[in-house]
Amino acid sequence: MRYFFLAFATITLSPLHAETIYTIPQGYTKLAIAAASSDIEPTITGISVTLLNDLEFASSATINSDYNAAPSSGTQTLAITGQNWSQDQWTGQPHLAYITDANGAEEAFLISSHTSSGQLTLLTTFDLLGDKDSETPGLQNRFPSATTVKIRGANTIGSIFSSKIGEFSPDDRVFVWDGSEWLSFQKNGFGNWALASNLFGNENGTVIFPDEGMFILRSATSAIELTLFGEVPAVPQISTITKTKLLSTRIPVETTLAGLALNDDLWKSDDRLYIWNGSSWDAYLVNGFGNWAPASNQFGNSNTLPIAANTAIFVNRETEVSGAEGIVAAPLPYDPLSE
Repeated sequence: MRYFFLAFATITLSPLHAETIYTIPQGYTKLAIAAASSDIEPTITGISVTLLNDLEFASSATINSDYNAAPSSGTQTLAITGQNWSQDQWTGQPHLAYITDANGAEEAFLISSHTSSGQLTLLTTFDLLGDKDSETPGLQNRFPSATTVKIRGANTIGSIFSSKIGEFSPDDRVFVWDGSEWLSFQKNGFGNWALASNLFGNENGTVIFPDEGMFILRSATSAIELTLFGEVPAVPQISTITKTKLLSTRIPVETTLAGLALNDDLWKSDDRLYIWNGSSWDAYLVNGFGNWAPASNQFGNSNTLPIAANTAIFVNRETEVSGAEGIVAAPLPYDPLSE
């Protein structure tokens, strides 16, 4: 069972508006990791972290036209106004820059470096100024060059599970999808999270991005309850899906299959999403009527199928799209508290 509690905290966001007071909804969620059915029957639970870490900096920004592609992840820089950073402030511990698009939605990118003169370098697999719809004539930038940026601490595998590390057994696993294969993490003999292929390593600092889900394989016959705190998203949260992804729901409340906003103009008849039902995958597609339907019953309508808060959904595009085109931004199913 998953719970959600909402409270409100009034704070001043000095870097963005020195004298503006905002009331920001704060909350916590409780995520249950199911117990193994027996000593030889582990269970799998899909989870995601949907609350945001505290806002540490906010300002206007200009995205520079300097995307530098690389085999694994490229880079792009932002020019920031009003910065007052110290050395390694955003890189000593991993931090994310949330960039706002023309519709007011935001997407998070890992900060790889920054300068004292106000330049942020972000890791990105696509040009942030690229065309978000190649089928429509004319350039429609994924992000406007003049935008805003918010900086928050990144969640890591260590920070998410640190409070309960003692309850995990050496046979438990955390699975993260890297776009092509599952990465398997487990607690090693030193009390750290390590890749199953290198138990002498320390992967506590591995970043779990806001749009990433995780699968937990539980081998012990007792459940684990995680309590996660943070800020409730006040604007739609963008995910990029170009091929395959284990997707976070991005919101701390229940939604529906249609509410995930995956059925867009680029979604094809052979594309699928998969929902873990506790023992196997349930597959869904968009049928000829434009509705979500079970893959086993293409005449059905599963648009209102409940999707639990803080869960994970496996998405597969049969035909890969560009990073600039792979945008998914589900509308919020609640009214955030405005200024």
